[in-house]
Amino acid sequence: MRYLTTAFLALISLPAWANEPVSLLQEAQALGAPVAAVRRAIEISRQPAFKKKDALAVFDISQPSAKKRLYVVDLGSGHVTAHYAAHGKHNGPNAKATKFKGFQTDLDMVPLGPLKTAHSEVMDHYKTIVDRYDGTVYPNMIIVTLEGVTSYNNYINNTPPFKWIIHPNWYTTAAFRAKNSGMLGRSNGCITLDPVENNQLITKLEGGALVYVTVGDDPIEKYF
Repeated sequence: MRYLTTAFLALISLPAWANEPVSLLQEAQALGAPVAAVRRAIEISRQPAFKKKDALAVFDISQPSAKKRLYVVDLGSGHVTAHYAAHGKHNGPNAKATKFKGFQTDLDMVPLGPLKTAHSEVMDHYKTIVDRYDGTVYPNMIIVTLEGVTSYNNYINNTPPFKWIIHPNWYTTAAFRAKNSGMLGRSNGCITLDPVENNQLITKLEGGALVYVTVGDDPIEKYF
């Protein structure tokens, strides 16, 4: 009985992420995701602030822009997918972000840590995206606003007229990548997606999901 009690206590004392299917973390690792950051994000997503519990995203801005570095974790299906996403212009050159400290005062850097999605909407500036390389037109695009939920990133909630969003743009398309050695362009601090995937990803993440912006597996506090 003592053994059973000890085993039971050990089981319930496991960290929250240990209850996730091992296959989900293995899938994330196989795609190149920072596994410790994914585990951290899963724990954070269980907080009451995040109303949407079946999906989250981890954006690893330490990786080259030519790599699919936005990882969408579908907790319902237990699968992970990887996608292209651009970083802010003051995070570093197109090829790879090199600057992570100072994001709290530089509005052209992607804010680090846990962000929360609002509901999707149409913004005139991004409603129609035209690829400047091959002329492809992407109509009926949507965006989603991001909200900072910690003391170190909630500054993004109070910078009118600017706001942080996930949006599409021409500098993330396949044509742009083909002409730029696989690299993406850079945003003004927002998370920018390939128009081909934009609406699908925003629809999956809108309505209170966690978007966790990280520098590999590093703790965010390292960059304060």
